[in-house]
Amino acid sequence: MLDACAQLAREDFRITVLPVQRSGVLDLARLEEALVPGTTLVSLMHGNNEIGVLHDLSAAAELCHRRGALLHSDATQALGRLPLDLEALGVDLLSITAHKAYGPKGVGALVARGGFEAVPLQPLFYGGGQERRLRPGTQNTIGIAGFAAACALIPQRVAADAERAKRQARVLLAELRALAPDLVLHGDPERRLPGNLNLRFPGLAARALMERLPELALSAGAACHSGSAHPSHVLEALGFDAEEARGAVRIGFGRTTTDAEVESAAACFARALRELRPVPSRA
Repeated sequence: MLDACAQLAREDFRITVLPVQRSGVLDLARLEEALVPGTTLVSLMHGNNEIGVLHDLSAAAELCHRRGALLHSDATQALGRLPLDLEALGVDLLSITAHKAYGPKGVGALVARGGFEAVPLQPLFYGGGQERRLRPGTQNTIGIAGFAAACALIPQRVAADAERAKRQARVLLAELRALAPDLVLHGDPERRLPGNLNLRFPGLAARALMERLPELALSAGAACHSGSAHPSHVLEALGFDAEEARGAVRIGFGRTTTDAEVESAAACFARALRELRPVPSRA
């Protein structure tokens, strides 16, 4: 999203990037102030991919529509984890991708409330009549069918999947806090995606911790920024310094995560923390 905004700025569009609160939640009063005459589009993530924070899309949509602006939301992380009702959310454009809902990689969708006739869009590429002249090229039929099949399963599973992920996240967080009372949870503790934990153990670098946890699939930031040496811009936006941001570890709980795996992960963390934070011997 930031790269797209940077490109629009190079094309002489006026871009305003709003700050967030320490919890990661957008202050809607700041959004209302930024909706000046001529504002055409607001883009707001539904659930943040790193810290899991959820934004109040319906309230944001009401503000945008009152000022004549459209609201776009990247709901990639929310698909399959939360119910997505365009009418209830009030968003005009919604971006989603298949693999976050256990569909095939390499296929996504842009959903327009009221249809694309209601939202003026210009194609990024030209040369074909596919997708109503918005995206030329042969459609990925297999990917589209796989995406549809994955989406068809969501209504049957989303409630149970979300409840299990929430419970497993609570269990692991409680066990880790018992091991390290100074543990820091990044992002609002309540308004977050089910199954997302973004943690920091003060004084420990994420890389050092992850090296001692080869059994676990963890990340030190967003997957789309893997390999980058720069600290997370998301955590920096929350007011954390570079050293604090480099200490963050992201943990996710999915449809196939079992309770036994959560207990095993807690045991692995206990071992790693003992190695990295040895208890001083008493004289």
